[in-house]
Amino acid sequence: MGLSVSSITSSPEFAARVESLSAETGRTPQDVSADARACLEEMMATIEPRATSAWDRFGRYLTRSYTVDASTGNLADIRALGRKHSLVFLPNHRSYLDPLILRRVLAKQDFPPNYILGGSNLAMWPASMLAKRAGLIFIRRNTRDDPVYPAMMRLYLGFLLRQHANLEWYFEGGRTRTGKLRPPRMGVLRYLVDAFLENEETRPAGAAPEDVYVIPVSIVYDQQHEVEAISFEDTGGAKTPESLKWAVNFARAQSAQRGQAHVRFGEPLSLASIVSDARQRAGSADPTTVVPRVAFDIADRINNATPITPSALITFALLDNEGRALTLSELLTVLDPLLAYVRERRLPLTSGIDLARPDGLRQALRTLQREGVVEVYDGGLEPVYSIAPDRFHEAAFYRNTLAHWFVYRAVAEIALLGGAASPGNVAEGTWQSALELRDVLKFEFFFPRKREFAEDIRREVDLARPGWEAESLDEQQVLAALDHTHLYVSQRIIGPFLEAYAVVAQRLADLEPAAPVDRDALVQECLGIARQSWLMHRLHSPESISRDLMQGAIKLADNRGLLGVGGEELRKQREAFRDELNTIVSRVGIIRRAAIAQIEGDRSESVSRQFRRK
Repeated sequence: MGLSVSSITSSPEFAARVESLSAETGRTPQDVSADARACLEEMMATIEPRATSAWDRFGRYLTRSYTVDASTGNLADIRALGRKHSLVFLPNHRSYLDPLILRRVLAKQDFPPNYILGGSNLAMWPASMLAKRAGLIFIRRNTRDDPVYPAMMRLYLGFLLRQHANLEWYFEGGRTRTGKLRPPRMGVLRYLVDAFLENEETRPAGAAPEDVYVIPVSIVYDQQHEVEAISFEDTGGAKTPESLKWAVNFARAQSAQRGQAHVRFGEPLSLASIVSDARQRAGSADPTTVVPRVAFDIADRINNATPITPSALITFALLDNEGRALTLSELLTVLDPLLAYVRERRLPLTSGIDLARPDGLRQALRTLQREGVVEVYDGGLEPVYSIAPDRFHEAAFYRNTLAHWFVYRAVAEIALLGGAASPGNVAEGTWQSALELRDVLKFEFFFPRKREFAEDIRREVDLARPGWEAESLDEQQVLAALDHTHLYVSQRIIGPFLEAYAVVAQRLADLEPAAPVDRDALVQECLGIARQSWLMHRLHSPESISRDLMQGAIKLADNRGLLGVGGEELRKQREAFRDELNTIVSRVGIIRRAAIAQIEGDRSESVSRQFRRK
């Protein structure tokens, strides 16, 4: 495209940026200019045909474990947009293979190569030399104390947008540790929005506005080699640093067949429109309030494009059964209402495998058995299936890829129990409990505004008890509705998150409020406490032994002002936080016991009977 370091440094925009940085930092213009040029040389990438062809061959080799299942129905329209506008592809991030898988799909559909922004930790010689000539922009992971580098990144992105270049990056800032979409990192998205707005401000008089279209992308795998290492790190293990030796071992590990990589494209988003809408909702043009709203819209579109895999459904059924293995018929007992719910809501599925039929279920189970995630014992009257010891986190990784589709159902279950326990109006108590859960889980899931959230909860309650809005609900009706449902999800979808949060809340309540809180040390300590609790059967799932979940709990505690230094009032607030989590975990326990009793045909542990005993 003819873009070079010299073409940028000779521009009036570069000169203006250097002058501004010189005034901001107190450094001489010559010093700032030299630093800025070095930054541009570090990040500058090109797209050269021979290098791109070689990189594509390398990508096909690294992704040989997978056949690609791509839904390409809307790609013709997206390609047409790309003829007039820059396209910004924003996928979720599950694997180091994500950009190579996406490139396979886009190249087959005749898209030009994207400029891909990735962490400099992956810039390993000699592959990095080829990668930079195939469009990979290696960026620094930490630029907090350097105003020059971010300024040059915004300038570089602005020049790429003017040339209608297509961009791609993984805005979670790293691979997911739990399987669900992580909260996005705002840095590069902020640079993009700034660059887009700056281009609009400097657009020549009479020139047509230049829009940019964001393309949400979901990539999900049947199985992943990386999940074992990710799970080890999340439970407290040290990450293996990226190196040439690491890269060779990673490449060798891709020889085994691991099924399909599923790629789905969400509806394109006009950047001009979503920025304008975010400004209206925020009541401000301040990027610190606007960009998170833009990120939420993108994340929501990625989730909506994410299909449900057979691996996710099977691990959903096998996890959180108090260590109990399931027969094939018991697996079908769990899966039948789940699949009925999926059909009723018309949720996207990846595969033609019919899990409601024994043959289809056996085929999907064999796939997870080959990976070592599922074990079968066939030395008794009939085979029974369970998650293999020490593979619970990996199973949860696959299960959590569907969590966003069921989180409102999970919240509704626990909120209904909260409503039944409330002394006043049951409907009002249910809504209040739902809002409390929304606040507790806001750093884990992308909940919409209250009005849309209310509609989602209303839909779930209606599925559990059709026509409830025309009734005056009381405690007995709520409990009867929960007794009669054939689908319980809260113990599997939000239970592990809440138990991890409860561990942090308990430890925080035990600390002296006058002592400063070391967040990293608290997370590490809570990992140890959670492991002890699991060994003592105080936790219901080892999934809660998770650095990622503990960090989410720390964010929530900080959001509530519980990490500062204080006195007796702070102690009471921390104790109230602990009690709130313990109450919610207790309600999840009621659902868990009812779900297991349903599998076993034991009516003594129905929701209503447990509730009355309490």
